[in-house]
Amino acid sequence: MIEIALAFQDKDGQYAEHAGVVLASIFHHTTSPIHIHILHDASLTEVNKRKFTKLTTKHNHTISFYSITLPDDMLQVLANINSINVWTQACMYRLLLPSIIPADKIIYLDCDVLVNMDITELWQVELNEKYLGAIWDQGIMEVAPIVSAKGLNPELYFNSGVILFALNNIRQNTSWYQEMLNFLRTFPDVTMPDQDVLNAVFGGNYLPLDIRFNSFNMAILDHDFNNKIVHFAGDEKCWNKDSAGLALYRKFLNLTPWRTFRAKLKRRKRKVSYIKPRFSRKRNRRIVYKRRIKIIRTRISPVSLFQLKLVRTIRRRKGILINTRVQNQRRIKR
Repeated sequence: MIEIALAFQDKDGQYAEHAGVVLASIFHHTTSPIHIHILHDASLTEVNKRKFTKLTTKHNHTISFYSITLPDDMLQVLANINSINVWTQACMYRLLLPSIIPADKIIYLDCDVLVNMDITELWQVELNEKYLGAIWDQGIMEVAPIVSAKGLNPELYFNSGVILFALNNIRQNTSWYQEMLNFLRTFPDVTMPDQDVLNAVFGGNYLPLDIRFNSFNMAILDHDFNNKIVHFAGDEKCWNKDSAGLALYRKFLNLTPWRTFRAKLKRRKRKVSYIKPRFSRKRNRRIVYKRRIKIIRTRISPVSLFQLKLVRTIRRRKGILINTRVQNQRRIKR
């Protein structure tokens, strides 16, 4: 069973949809059984919960929901960190996975990724004694001095958007949680709180993974998204109208209960009768005539039908004159 976790706040009602697209992209490419773990706060509505359940059970997978309240000691530390208002408290939920999820390991995914490959490949990576498996942050060199000031090595700094956690290995280090809090107390000016913490606490014992498992969209110059987990880190998100990933996002959105329905005008089927024929083009008269006769045969008696065959024309109605065909006219007159 593959264990996958997503975490988000949904104050504007949009991130549930984005998370649903992530799940649809996983289910589209992966046939192995999956257990989904949704870490959320009170902003996730019951309607969206039902949509998650519907999407997951449709593909014969399972899902669990966890209403998260951050511990008091973590809230006290976060009160001094201004950048938490940029990322929201939900970014810290992933730090609590070892204490929340009773599994040996788990894949964590951000809601701005699209899984365009079989995620079983990532799941089957052997971590051995490592705390986690992650991918080098492809944009970290732009802010290298900032992370270096926190004692972190930019050349080894990993991104927290896609992580394979070895939860059992982390739990064996009984001080992992306090180490996180201590780092935040020491560096309240962190700009990427969850990511900096993970690098500080686990960066010395992590497994660098293939870049395919967390390819930044901005680093894929030809926009070749095949066989990758594409991460739309930064300002350009896959749901933006000008994003290179919009078509792929919409493809997976259409596989979810959040897909948008466009009203299609349905042509009204008009009943055609010999009294009130309706058509506008001469070339369609034969087709309409056949349809009219078919309807008449189901509604009138054989005697009336015989009399109808003796009629040569139908009265002019609304400026339209229909010449009817009489079968075997000479034979009938005789």
